[in-house]
Amino acid sequence: MIYESEALNAMAHGIAARLNEGANSTLAIYAGDILAAEIVLTNPAEQSIVGGVITFKVPPQVIAVASGVPTTAKILTAAGATIATLDAATELVLDKDKIYMGGYVGLTSMTLQVTA
Repeated sequence: MIYESEALNAMAHGIAARLNEGANSTLAIYAGDILAAEIVLTNPAEQSIVGGVITFKVPPQVIAVASGVPTTAKILTAAGATIATLDAATELVLDKDKIYMGGYVGLTSMTLQVTA
């Protein structure tokens, strides 16, 4: 089944609406199984939605709670529900390749593509 762009955008808007409910959603970044940093996303979280792709606004930097090379990241609602699990190497861009405990971590860009 192939969805038209309007249908993909509608699904992406539904995800964005879920992320924008209540307090801010978060991006939890892991180095292996260890939570290295948790970035609070903006509200609204999305900068744009085009062709089923959500482009996120860039949030402020945070201080890392652990050191390591980012492997995965989870986009979480304000209530803590997982919306998506991302490959940190390919699906988001951080301001550095390695995270150091006590150092700043920033998200340079992140997109989430709705596929069917």
